[in-house]
Amino acid sequence: MIMLNTLSDMFLKTGVLTFDVTRPQYPTDYLHEVLVPEACVMLIQEDYDGISFEEAKEIMEASNSFGAHLFPINEGL
Repeated sequence: MIMLNTLSDMFLKTGVLTFDVTRPQYPTDYLHEVLVPEACVMLIQEDYDGISFEEAKEIMEASNSFGAHLFPINEGL
């Protein structure tokens, strides 16, 4: 949620992401489906000292259920 809120502040609230830029997706969908996952993979790459994008993506996918259990989506809403 922190990453989502931060990226939302950076790109949605500033008007950087518009439908013209993200077409055919809506800006909020693009944020959820593209920017947040890409940022997560890049942070994993950094944490693991520069592993490949694909390796970081595999780590993210493998840890998805653990993260969902530890940090339920409805927490704080």
